[in-house]
Amino acid sequence: MRVLVTGAAGNLGSATCAALLAGGVEVRATDRMTRPNLPVTVRVANLMDREGCYTLIEGVDAIIHLGNHPNPGSADPQRLMTENTAMNVNVFQAAKELGVKKIAFASSVQVINGDRRVPEKGPTPPSMLAYLPADGDTPANPANLYSLSKRAGEIMLESYSRFHAMSCTAVRFPMLVTHAWGEWFAKQPIEGGAGGLVDEAFSYLFFEDAAELLAAIVKSDLPGYRVYFPASPNPIRNRPIRELIETYYPGVRLLRPIEQITSLVDTSRIQRDTGWGPTRALQGEPTTQITQTTEDPERPLT
Repeated sequence: MRVLVTGAAGNLGSATCAALLAGGVEVRATDRMTRPNLPVTVRVANLMDREGCYTLIEGVDAIIHLGNHPNPGSADPQRLMTENTAMNVNVFQAAKELGVKKIAFASSVQVINGDRRVPEKGPTPPSMLAYLPADGDTPANPANLYSLSKRAGEIMLESYSRFHAMSCTAVRFPMLVTHAWGEWFAKQPIEGGAGGLVDEAFSYLFFEDAAELLAAIVKSDLPGYRVYFPASPNPIRNRPIRELIETYYPGVRLLRPIEQITSLVDTSRIQRDTGWGPTRALQGEPTTQITQTTEDPERPLT
């Protein structure tokens, strides 16, 4: 199996290349630049070059597409939206025309978290999450051009899957961390820069776990289109799940009794589909999640 990884020189990209190689997968890697000590040779290319994308993609069996502007501050809003959209359509359309049937796309948790404004004083505003535990079916709520570019990528992928029989997976990655960065961020006050974590269900994931998920996706038989929201089951705030729900999510619909909720993010569908589960956590070992079995008339299980 030969897999193209775009954005391969970044932290997630390099970890993904290493995870694929460890699983016996042949890797073709590309990025706008390269750097020392990467696990593969990176072809320097620009995904804004439509014709160049055909050269990169020809002969691969699957694509892990990470090559976008990585956050809202990485470019001015108009450039970010325009270029992310162009890169996505260049990759997706070339894949379709060249017969590549499997794409995994790095979307973002910011697709769901709206535009939280947490005051320095006073109560935290009610969460905009539709329900808990959150998962890949959590309704989209993009509030800036970065998250809107990711949502547009998801919609494009769904269309390619529906009309061209492609296996397409959008992964709404939460904050990706190393141990040191995660421990630092866990101590930041909700009333400051960490306020957005409320509507991200206090989610995070280690780079290595994220990379192993992407490798599992391209090696799994996943027909159609799906959205995943992976996260460590241990929230970045080291407090009991019940306390977090009662403090930050009053009025949010719970999909099961509060005493049965062991994590704010339900990754059971990902585990069923791919066999993947996170193995790294900031506090102790990742907990075992309860697989959702109760049918919810307002949110069908898939």
